[in-house]
Amino acid sequence: MIRLPVVISAVAAVSLFCTPALAHHSQAPYDMSQEVLIKGKLARLDWKNPHMYLIVDTTGADGKSQMVQVEGLSIQQAQVDGLQREDLQVGKPVVVRANPNREPGKTVRGLDVTTADGVVHPIYAENKRPPTLTPAKSLAGNWAPSLATTNAMFRALAQWQYTEAGKAAQAKGRPADGICYVEPIPFQAILNEVRAIDVSDKEIVFRFDNSGDIGVRVVHMGATHPANVKPSLFGHSIGKWEGDTLVIDTVGYAPDPSGLSANVPSSPAKHTVERVKLTDDRLHLSYESTVEDSLHLVKPVTFTMLWDHRPDLKLSGPDEACDAKVAHRFLED
Repeated sequence: MIRLPVVISAVAAVSLFCTPALAHHSQAPYDMSQEVLIKGKLARLDWKNPHMYLIVDTTGADGKSQMVQVEGLSIQQAQVDGLQREDLQVGKPVVVRANPNREPGKTVRGLDVTTADGVVHPIYAENKRPPTLTPAKSLAGNWAPSLATTNAMFRALAQWQYTEAGKAAQAKGRPADGICYVEPIPFQAILNEVRAIDVSDKEIVFRFDNSGDIGVRVVHMGATHPANVKPSLFGHSIGKWEGDTLVIDTVGYAPDPSGLSANVPSSPAKHTVERVKLTDDRLHLSYESTVEDSLHLVKPVTFTMLWDHRPDLKLSGPDEACDAKVAHRFLED
C-alpha cells in the first residue's frame, strides 16, 4: 500500500462527525487523517448489506501477494451515489483510495475505486457526477438524498444543543454498532438511502430502505392522535394538506438510541412536525422537519433538505436483506 499525506482542514474535521451514521457503526477503527492507495486486482466482491466488501490482491511491503479487505457503504447508499455492481469486475485491475485501519493488516475503509478505464467510482467519497433527474408528477415515487446532502445535514446536526440530561443519556447510551437496525425520524429521513412514497386519500405510506431492512411508516390523513398512543419506532403520524404541502404531525415515538441523531438518544417527549412538497422544477422533494424533545434538546430545532426524485432506484429485495454477520465483519481480520 502507498500512503498519502493528508492535511485535515477544519471542514474535514467536522465531516468526521457524520461518518458513523453512514456506516452503521463507529469509524473509530480507521485512521481518518490518513489515506492509502491499494493497487492490485479485485479478487472478490461481496455485494452485501449493511456493507459491501472488496478483497484486493495487492503486493505487500515484503514483495509477496497480500489480500486487503476494503469496507464500503451499503448497497443502497452506493447505488444512490452512482456505484453499480457491474462497475467492479472480479479479476480486473483496480486502485483503491482508502483510510487505513489503526491496526495494521485489518480492514480498511474504501473512499473510491479507479477501474482500468480510468473511471473513479465512489464508495464513501462523494460522487462528483450527479445523476440526471427526471420530473415527478406528485409526492408518490422513489426518492433519495445525495451523499453530499446527507453529509451536510449531519454537519448541521452536530450543532444541536442538548440538555444535561441529553448529554448524560448520550454518554450512557451504547451505540448500535454494526447491527441491522432501522432508525426513526429524523435520522432515517437524512440517510442517503431510498424511500418510496405511496399516496392515497386515507393514508400516505413511507417505506424507508435501511441497508436492506425496510421500515414502514403510515401517515393517517385527516385523523387525530388517539388518547393513548402506544409508543413505536415511527410513532403515530397524522397528516393534512396545506395547499400542495403535506404536513405531518407525529407523537408517540418510543425512546431510541438514535432517536435524535447518530447515537444520540431520544426521550418519550419527542415530537416532530414535517412539511413535504415538490420543488418548482419537480425534480426534488423539499423536506423540512421540526424536532422537539423537552428532556434532551435545549430548544426545538428545524432543518430543511432535498430528496432527489430517483425512479431509477428501487427498494432492497429479500436477497439484499441486512446480514448481521456482515454487519460485524469490520471487526475481523
